[in-house]
Amino acid sequence: MTSLKDKIGGIIILIVAIACCKQCTSEYIKGGDNKAISNYEKMIFDKSTAVAELYPEYKEVTVKIAHVPIKTYEFRYHFEVDGNKYEGEHTFSTDLPKSNTLKIYYLKDDPNFNLQDPQAKLDLEKEKNTSNSSLYWAIGWGVFALLLLLGLIDEFKKKPEPEIAEPAE
Repeated sequence: MTSLKDKIGGIIILIVAIACCKQCTSEYIKGGDNKAISNYEKMIFDKSTAVAELYPEYKEVTVKIAHVPIKTYEFRYHFEVDGNKYEGEHTFSTDLPKSNTLKIYYLKDDPNFNLQDPQAKLDLEKEKNTSNSSLYWAIGWGVFALLLLLGLIDEFKKKPEPEIAEPAE
């Protein structure tokens, strides 16, 4: 016999599984961001680049993956286009940079849209249009949620067993 606390825990897990299924389904249906894809392609085609200067302050982030610490370094940078100052952010995933400058690409129509590697971002967005991984995750979460729901229904159908008092000796 399960307690009410276990049933409430099961309901919470069911809600989380349904939310994860919905999120993965939405990501699969949405696919890649066509506006971002267009912007990345424009940046690459126009070859609109600038040399940005890194600010000296940065944030070191350590993430453990399989108990192995992975460090990244988040920097902000600034650059000028036609006398106007713009800023952006870049994360170095290996070591601290050897130089305080960084070649960045920007969108000619809107230099606020800028980054260091538009080709990598373009590839990621295009992959969203062809990859089925979000669909597979959605199916997995959906099956898990369905099995959990069936288990919870079964638990709520069970009648509590009456306690049998043992005779005093």
